[in-house]
Amino acid sequence: MADDGIQSSSAALIKKPASKPLRGSAWNGRCRLLACTANIFMIMGIYLEYLWAAEWDKIPSHCEDRKQLPWLDFVNCYHRYTFSHSMLRGQNVFVFGVVGMFVSVCYVLVELNRVRHLHSLLKCHLVSIGTADKQDQSQAVSRVLQILPVYSFLMTVAFIAVLLLAPFHLDRPVGHYAATGVTAGSMFMGICMYVSMPLGKAVGLSHTEEAVELTGPSLQLRLWAQRHQLLRNWSGIIVAVHIALPALATLHHFAWIDVTGRLFGAAEVLAILSYQFFVGYLASDDFAMQGADLQDPM
Repeated sequence: MADDGIQSSSAALIKKPASKPLRGSAWNGRCRLLACTANIFMIMGIYLEYLWAAEWDKIPSHCEDRKQLPWLDFVNCYHRYTFSHSMLRGQNVFVFGVVGMFVSVCYVLVELNRVRHLHSLLKCHLVSIGTADKQDQSQAVSRVLQILPVYSFLMTVAFIAVLLLAPFHLDRPVGHYAATGVTAGSMFMGICMYVSMPLGKAVGLSHTEEAVELTGPSLQLRLWAQRHQLLRNWSGIIVAVHIALPALATLHHFAWIDVTGRLFGAAEVLAILSYQFFVGYLASDDFAMQGADLQDPM
């Protein structure tokens, strides 16, 4: 009788459904898109006005022989046509700081909520596939759960560090380059980690016959994995821009002419905009979270 009781308790624990994932928020997607749109218009407005109306200072003569310069003076020769240089014009630093503050706060809040929801879906899915003995999917889910907190940390650092570019502009070059390195490095590493997550393998995305049987959190996670796969398909553009940026800097070094300087500046702005499009695309997850809440109000 005791053995029967133990077996009944074990069976009940196995059949016990996983707790429901965290609920989304109706304002997440709209807030993200509003912040992303405001940031894109701010970046493009500042840079295009700079190209149109800036009064160009003469490039220092010592930049013609850059090989002999200390590293700080060497880097300072590349300012023209960059977004960093455009921030010094008029009240652009103030505009960048005010808009950037609200955008960063919004990005941090919605992204933390999105990651928490994905983490909750993965936990629920892990319980369901554990009872079905799907070892390969379990390992993939565990891998995603390891990557998510690192990704979340990197993106939070990037969203906060970008605000340092307002007080540490090019007139304070050491602080500016440090803030730029932390911001761009954290953002690019975070993007690479996110798109490399084996989310499709975690939900068996290649097994179409399993989709018919999925419900609840597992179905939500499968749809999430499909959106993630689309993101992976075009994320190569972001990588290409970041390869082109140092390549064009090298080209400008050896061909010290106006055209190569403009190309380098354009590549820098494209790299900044690529971050906005990546963050903006994630609004599809925010709206899916809201849709799941409407379908399952409990």
